[in-house]
Amino acid sequence: MMAKIGIDIVENKRINLNDKFLKKFLHKNEFILLSKLESQEAKIKFIAGRWAAKEAIIKCIENKVVSNSINIVYQNEKPIIENKEYENIEISISHEENYSVAVALNL
Repeated sequence: MMAKIGIDIVENKRINLNDKFLKKFLHKNEFILLSKLESQEAKIKFIAGRWAAKEAIIKCIENKVVSNSINIVYQNEKPIIENKEYENIEISISHEENYSVAVALNL
């Protein structure tokens, strides 16, 4: 299989903090992490980064996937996909004041 890449960028102000929306795309473990964040800015960056990362992941794989089945965690300050079926995908997430961006590489 050839390596494939996906990238996505999100304008942070477009993020919706509605629980119904969030449960459609956040993994249950990510939803728990989100609930522990105190500031609205931190929540928005968390959601925007996850949204961008999941869109990038979806772009670099051939199978159809539901975004709330993907669990992104941090190990050694690096985002990784916890799901075994996506262990060959490397991701990176970055934030700027108004935007969040992510890239995924399917090795």
